[in-house]
Amino acid sequence: MEFREWDKLVYGIERGECTLFLGPQLPLDWGDGKRRIPAEDLAARLLEQLDEQSGARAGVELNDLARISQRFLAQEAEVDLEMEINRWHQGLTEQQSTLHDHLAALPFRLIITSTLDPLMEMALRRAGKRPWVERYHYTGRNKQLLQEATDKTPLLFHLYGCVSEPTSVVITETQLLDFLAALISKDPPLPNDLNAALTNGKLFLFLGFGLHQWYLRILLHVLKVLRRGSRSFAVELGEGGFDAAAADAVLFYRQNFKVDLYKADVFEFVKELRCRYEPCAPASGGRAVPTEPAERARRSGPKVFICHASEDKQKAHEIHDHLVRAGMDPWLDKEALRGGDHWDSLIESTIDNVDYFVVLNSRNLQIKVQGASYVNKEIKVALRAEDWRLGNFVIPVKVDETPLLTLFSKYHAVELHGSDGFRDLVRAIKRQSTSA
Repeated sequence: MEFREWDKLVYGIERGECTLFLGPQLPLDWGDGKRRIPAEDLAARLLEQLDEQSGARAGVELNDLARISQRFLAQEAEVDLEMEINRWHQGLTEQQSTLHDHLAALPFRLIITSTLDPLMEMALRRAGKRPWVERYHYTGRNKQLLQEATDKTPLLFHLYGCVSEPTSVVITETQLLDFLAALISKDPPLPNDLNAALTNGKLFLFLGFGLHQWYLRILLHVLKVLRRGSRSFAVELGEGGFDAAAADAVLFYRQNFKVDLYKADVFEFVKELRCRYEPCAPASGGRAVPTEPAERARRSGPKVFICHASEDKQKAHEIHDHLVRAGMDPWLDKEALRGGDHWDSLIESTIDNVDYFVVLNSRNLQIKVQGASYVNKEIKVALRAEDWRLGNFVIPVKVDETPLLTLFSKYHAVELHGSDGFRDLVRAIKRQSTSA
């Protein structure tokens, strides 16, 4: 697809500064080519319950769930609508969508959804995360403060209510108008910290939103998401350009709020986004499969020298392999030295030409630096090389509980012995590379 802002989007996601908005047109994808939009399935279910003789189907499109549910409520009781929503919701609790799984693998801290389905929550839990799941109740009580979100415990906020609380659900046209009125009047208000996150947010990604619809313009304006100080990208379903009806919306968002709208295959967009953030994305069977973007990144990624005591070679190899999978070009002496190479000149020239010098801080290294060793020479060359570098060059990595060596006291160290150590190292290098 024609999208030129990959680096900016990935940078925002890595730093936890990108808010993900999921809209009612986001599809369910089983990974076998079968795709459907859950909201349209619910609309079709409601239409089936209506009296066909009443002409309820005439001129009604399945992507207008608010209108269809309003017609349903005009003919049936509220409890009937509630039952149909619950049956539809229950049918999705065991469904797995590769699109949602790709999104769940990315470190979004704040995810706001205008859908009623459970697909994003289920995907986050499959990814080993523990999401805080909250909702807005447009006629009830709302929390003032929410739990602090992280990439491991993201906040998933249901803007249109929660199916388990029927009075909070926003689905009909009347409920939608009441919902917008409640937001505008701040009665009840959104949680304070959520409101602050939206107002001060720097980057937003909208998927499956249908931003040409009038009520979404009002919604995003009321939430103060659309402002000149932020940057947003919106990907809508379909191929080619926008039709005349949507062209005005494209111009409106771009000129007034720095929102770039793209019409594309949202599945390919999300897959590409994950590949660019995480060059080796897992295949359907869970095995890492190198992708074309990963191969490109591997040839052009930052060069990293891995310095270590010989007793830590196993850990050094693990780091080497993780950096390769992250699209970098690591240099490990046992991997790169060849018979006949002159060690001193090769090491010095290599360190002079790499982008980063990663050194494994450990008990073994502590012992080595007290005597004469090759690792001592490598560190001295690196510290000398840093004098003429711009930005950080040396990155200490703590592989055990040994305190940081005095030589590295002025540097920020990465803790590798934690559960996210390898990913933290990759992120640290990427951040340095981006800011350099």
